[in-house]
Amino acid sequence: MLGGFDPRSDKLFFGRRRRGAILVALAIYGAAIALALSQQGSEATVDVEFEPELKDFAVEEEPPEVQEEPPPPPPPNAKIEVTAKPKPKPKIKPPVDKPQAPAAETDTDKTYGPSSGTGDNAGSTPTAPKTPPKPKVDPPKPKVDPPKPKPKAPVAEPIDPDKPIDRPENASAPKPDPSNKQPEYPESLRDQGITGSVSMKIHVHRDGSVRGAKILSKRSSATTEEERSDAEKLFVKAAVAAIKTWKFEPAKISGEAITVWHTVTFPFSLTGG
Repeated sequence: MLGGFDPRSDKLFFGRRRRGAILVALAIYGAAIALALSQQGSEATVDVEFEPELKDFAVEEEPPEVQEEPPPPPPPNAKIEVTAKPKPKPKIKPPVDKPQAPAAETDTDKTYGPSSGTGDNAGSTPTAPKTPPKPKVDPPKPKVDPPKPKPKAPVAEPIDPDKPIDRPENASAPKPDPSNKQPEYPESLRDQGITGSVSMKIHVHRDGSVRGAKILSKRSSATTEEERSDAEKLFVKAAVAAIKTWKFEPAKISGEAITVWHTVTFPFSLTGG
């Protein structure tokens, strides 16, 4: 004879099923973690080596030179007045006083009166004294200013052999080593057919190494402003990476090696092959 349904047996049945499901889920989660750890351990590691950088290498960009605009030309029908230069005034010479000759003695100026003596000359008065001649006066001599002292030649400042300067005229130019490599053309710009150039002044130390650079100008044939800026940055990066490895025979003055700025230009152009 079958008995009725016992509610206590129902609770036991569902409780066992719940615990079994939890155990199965924990087992699956643990297996997944073990599999992930095994795959992670099997991956190969890759070491990336960076190229050594020069600590004192500096790259800066010089501001572009501002050229003054020439004055506008005069209109074609404008009349140009030309004023004549004033003529110099003639120099006035001082008058020269000439000595006057004494007047000739005549009887006109003589007067006669009562005689005060005897003889032939009785009754005559003494003659008037002669006017002495005026002394000769020499013209004043012009003043002559003393000669001005000649300006002293500027004293040349001593050259610091470790500080870069613009190469003097009497100094030899630095000579690049034949083993110097040209910059690599950026592959992305080559694929797009973008060309350009970079001009810079490089700091060539007296030991022949390149210690820095100043960007003078950069150019690219990209169409939009954003593409042009990105292309110029890639060209500059390629040029700087190349000159860091360059060597020179340093500039010399009187046989002594000096540190100078040296201008170079790198064209990035595509040639048909």
